[in-house]
Amino acid sequence: MATDRSPQWSDAPQPKKGLPWLWIGLAVVVLVAAGFAVLSAGADNELTVGTVPATVDGGGDGEGDGSTATTAAVSKGEVWPVTITGTPLVPLPDGGPDPAVGAAAPQLSGYTFDGSAVAVDPSKGPVMLVFLAHWCPHCNREIPELLSWKSSGAVPDDLQVIAVTTAVNPDRDFYPPSQWIVDKGWTWPVLADSETSEAAQAMGVSGFPFSVIIGADGTVLGRASGELGEAGIQAFVDAALA
Repeated sequence: MATDRSPQWSDAPQPKKGLPWLWIGLAVVVLVAAGFAVLSAGADNELTVGTVPATVDGGGDGEGDGSTATTAAVSKGEVWPVTITGTPLVPLPDGGPDPAVGAAAPQLSGYTFDGSAVAVDPSKGPVMLVFLAHWCPHCNREIPELLSWKSSGAVPDDLQVIAVTTAVNPDRDFYPPSQWIVDKGWTWPVLADSETSEAAQAMGVSGFPFSVIIGADGTVLGRASGELGEAGIQAFVDAALA
């Protein structure tokens, strides 16, 4: 904190002030330019998190977050209001035990792209929510792995799998998500998150893709962030449902 001090006067000749202030000004310009360069460079490496606001930050693979700005309006039907009941989960930590495991998951309901109601109801059997962003390269690689897992017949009969399209950004690749998810061949139900990604925030999403398994009693059985691959998906599900 700067301290207010009265000027000290002296009869001795005072050095000229102009040149030091010039150097200080130049130093400030250099520092600002350097900071801008760092931010710009960071954006080039962002892969897993971009438009999810506020608490969702940090990629599942540790590759950083991205810009939250969008310059184009989201088309009608690409995002829908969601209803969330209960306490939001804490974000998934980078390492160590997941503090959300065993906690009650927020109850979630909303709509698919055509306005049909979608409810997450674990009382009918455990639910695996898969949060996907249309612009995320990891999500684009993980979807075929999930579909291959389904085709293999290894998905437990009582496991409900629901995609949640989130972090919608008209300025990024593969928009709109309603067409993207069809083009990727997704065959499970889809819930469209709100424009501010409320469902993702409620589940403590920390990167994409992000999976949450909720047991029949409504508690969190497991969460995973980042690409898993078919074998990793199977291992994650087996561990959560064990």
